Amino acid sequence: MRDDLKQDILEVLRESFKAINKNDIVALKELSNHIIHKASTLQDEYSTSIAVIIYTLSKIFERPHYRDYKDWNKFYNLYMTNLKNAIEFLEKDSIKEYEDSIKNMFNVITKLSSNLKKYMREVIDKARIHRASRIHEHGISVERTAKLLGISQWELMEYVGKTGISDVEIGITKTMADRLKFARGIFK
Repeated sequence: MRDDLKQDILEVLRESFKAINKNDIVALKELSNHIIHKASTLQDEYSTSIAVIIYTLSKIFERPHYRDYKDWNKFYNLYMTNLKNAIEFLEKDSIKEYEDSIKNMFNVITKLSSNLKKYMREVIDKARIHRASRIHEHGISVERTAKLLGISQWELMEYVGKTGISDVEIGITKTMADRLKFARGIFK
């Protein structure tokens, strides 16, 4: 893992841990958006998985009724333990153990038995598609983005089609004469 990527992911994980403890959902979404830019630039599995995890957590924590399920404390404790472990392993450059902690975060829901399990699976699946659409929005092909996030191209295209992400007009650069005319108009 590149050192700059490692440092960025470490910062996002640390700040996410703090945001969860403060129940700061906005901060979690901002952290996910921050790392999604890195994911679209580097197109690596490390930043994409963190973007999905942090976005998933923001969606889970913004639904307070999830805390009423009997498995909530189990989910919360397992997630926080794995998040803490991921930070510690990455700080020590123990990449294999770090990767295991990340995989455990995606697999925490398999340890749940209540309806919370079903809801969590749905949130994770939607988070993958949503984060994929944001990477695609940065100009990465549908095929590459779908492969990176482990979803089908059809799922991504359906979501992108509904959101209108692909309908954004491409900016056209103005000529020097047009820019000069505009600037003169401001100062008249």
